[in-house]
Amino acid sequence: MKKSNLLISFTAAVLMLAGCKKQVAVPEGDWQGCVVGVFTADSTATFPGNGEEGILEFEKLIGHKVGSVLIYPTWEDKFPAKECEIIAKCGAIPHITWEIFWPGQTYNTAPTGPEGYIAMNEVLEGKHDAYIIQFARDAKAFGGKVMVRFLHEFNGNWYLWGGLKNGAENGGPQKVVAVWKYVVDKFREVGADNVKWVWCPHGPSPDLSPESWNNIRNYWPGSDYVDWFGLDAYNWYPKDPWGGDRPYDSFESCFRALYDSCAVLGPQPMMIAEFASGEFTLDSLNKATWIKEAFAQMKTDYPRIKIFTWFHINKELDWRVNSSPEAYTAFLDAMKDPYYIGSPLTGKK
Repeated sequence: MKKSNLLISFTAAVLMLAGCKKQVAVPEGDWQGCVVGVFTADSTATFPGNGEEGILEFEKLIGHKVGSVLIYPTWEDKFPAKECEIIAKCGAIPHITWEIFWPGQTYNTAPTGPEGYIAMNEVLEGKHDAYIIQFARDAKAFGGKVMVRFLHEFNGNWYLWGGLKNGAENGGPQKVVAVWKYVVDKFREVGADNVKWVWCPHGPSPDLSPESWNNIRNYWPGSDYVDWFGLDAYNWYPKDPWGGDRPYDSFESCFRALYDSCAVLGPQPMMIAEFASGEFTLDSLNKATWIKEAFAQMKTDYPRIKIFTWFHINKELDWRVNSSPEAYTAFLDAMKDPYYIGSPLTGKK
């Protein structure tokens, strides 16, 4: 074979290999640093209430780009295409917490009965297939990456879809797993591969059943069904809004055990899907010191956390980053660390 032909063949082979390499999917969370994420519902910094302006106002508030934005559609809602388009326009990843609620079935107020939450049973009976499939098709049509956090905080005693309200030691975690797999399989049937599934237990709380049946490993659907670990926890100290005493939870006590328990289940990246602290004083500690410690420890001790989501709302407590001047200054200082990045999609810091 002539040298020129050899050169052509070699070049073609290199180009072919390069083309194949480009088709390899980038692993989830494969970026340097940790993405700034938010759920915001505070005056003008509200999303989706104030549309794109809500995101921009929060970015202005913290002096930093946002790379993930959380919203809460229920099963009354269609796939939130408009909201996802706005989030994507801002260069961020939509983070959907998809709650199985209908009118009169909010939080933990609806009765569950001996058979558990009726919605969980109906899903497994196929009664909501049309809705699930249409939601999946609309998610696929959106096209961009979207994270779906489904059945979140399943190990708590508050949500209707949790293990406690669906059988507890008599098959509660198994029902949660069955519903999870059923819904994920429906999305796969329509090819909604742009949807990334976030499996999200809650960290230490007086409202978690301590029995062995409620260990999070009993809720694990397997690595084939999970793209991200989500971790939720809050510092409620000293009291919740209903008058109950609450222990002090540092960032470490919120997340260390939960992080370690998830880490042994699979190799997936992690996100803090919800977290914050209310205002408090405990000796030399306050919300400002809590924030400072949280972001320092996240950077040094939790390398698999690739997104955090601050719960910026004055709700049960004032969780906002600017609930006090001191807390606000601490948050602004934390965001100056280049470890905390904006959009992993656009490279905007």
